[in-house]
Amino acid sequence: MVRNHKDINKIKLGIFFTVIILAFTFFLINSFIINQLRNELNNQVKTIANIYHEKLTNENVDSQYLLDTLLPLINELQIPMIISTKKNDGSFTYQHLNLKFDNDSNIQDIVYRMDKNNNPLTVMEIDGNPIIRIHYGDSVLIKNIRWIPLVEFGFAFIVLVFMFLGINLIWSNEKNSVYIGMAKETAHQLGTPISSLMGWVGLLEENPSNKEKIYTSMKHDLNKLENISDRFNKIGSMPKFSEFNLIEVIEDVINYYKSKLPKSSKTEINHNFKNKNLLINGDKILLSWAFENLIKNSIDSIKSNNGKIYIDIEKNNKKVKILFIDNGSGIKRDNKSQIFKPGFSTKNKGWGIGLNLTKRIIEYIHKGKIRLYKSDQFQTIFEINLNLSIS
Repeated sequence: MVRNHKDINKIKLGIFFTVIILAFTFFLINSFIINQLRNELNNQVKTIANIYHEKLTNENVDSQYLLDTLLPLINELQIPMIISTKKNDGSFTYQHLNLKFDNDSNIQDIVYRMDKNNNPLTVMEIDGNPIIRIHYGDSVLIKNIRWIPLVEFGFAFIVLVFMFLGINLIWSNEKNSVYIGMAKETAHQLGTPISSLMGWVGLLEENPSNKEKIYTSMKHDLNKLENISDRFNKIGSMPKFSEFNLIEVIEDVINYYKSKLPKSSKTEINHNFKNKNLLINGDKILLSWAFENLIKNSIDSIKSNNGKIYIDIEKNNKKVKILFIDNGSGIKRDNKSQIFKPGFSTKNKGWGIGLNLTKRIIEYIHKGKIRLYKSDQFQTIFEINLNLSIS
């Protein structure tokens, strides 16, 4: 069945929020990994700071010599680092490692940015005032990982765009299939009564004496045209419901197709209606159309000389179950999941609209259910469930 615009929007919203939730989840996981790496980096820098402090205070070595000694370890860890030393006049001197910048005047800005991400570590202090501090930034690994959320959101955006385009394309194809099928079905439905009317007009010209019989037949065909117009008008909108006897509608459809069977045909259409008065609230014209489609499919599927079509109705509390049973050629396993889709047909000249319309009439308009209960080489059963009128 073709989805309506609201259904498509719900699907789009569902996909949108799913992708956003997944992207946000990956973002949180990424943030957690970065925090773990920063904690590990902090421990590494603490180790360097402790060695620096211990050597500086206990061995009374030159700070530059000590820094040169620790340099291989710092380079191996690829940690951008600045060591600030406070002089007696309150100004600072800076030594930087694993950093590249053009203008030393910007070093304070770099220290500020480093301290925003990672708290500086004090190597030496006097009277609670830090004299030598280590400022450090994120390692190369952390910097690379920080770009991952942007890549994730970009990928999520691309996925959303392609999915929305795909959904719109599928929806458009479904609508096109329905429009083509509806156009062909309209031509088919109109063809029979129009051909019949043209024949009656020809008979009137040839034999005007038999007017009464011809007029009665023409009136019947005109009523048929009116019903066809009614059907296509109602299928495009939500029709007004009224209460009627379901049994009478099905009997009318059965009698109609019995009269249409060729005299040479041995196909039988039988029914079993234990309850002759089952009231439902719905649209009589559309439901008769749905039942016609099922019986017509049954007739078309029968290839043998002893064709049998059987309609069974069972009442179950506030619901009614209708079974359409035939001994036709059946539906192949690969086709069972496709039969209600618009445009799908196993017939050479089929338009793939009949069962799709039937499903729309039963489920979308009348809030019932239809399914292929069983189909093999011996028997095919379609099951319809409808709500009975409460009154």
